[in-house]
Amino acid sequence: MSRTTDGDDEEWAISLDDLEEGEDGTTGYEPAPIEPGDPTAEGVGFVVLGAALTLVVLFGGF
Repeated sequence: MSRTTDGDDEEWAISLDDLEEGEDGTTGYEPAPIEPGDPTAEGVGFVVLGAALTLVVLFGGF
């Protein structure tokens, strides 16, 4: 059963029909591509923190 949007209702849904291939080989739902860009300080911090935490867990014996 699929939900529908009515008037001012802001909800949305993707059904399995949207994900299946059509007869011409295209799909109904295509996610937006992730474009490369300059890394942010927050992003770099999370990567460094994740790498450090991984090394602590691997070599620390937790």
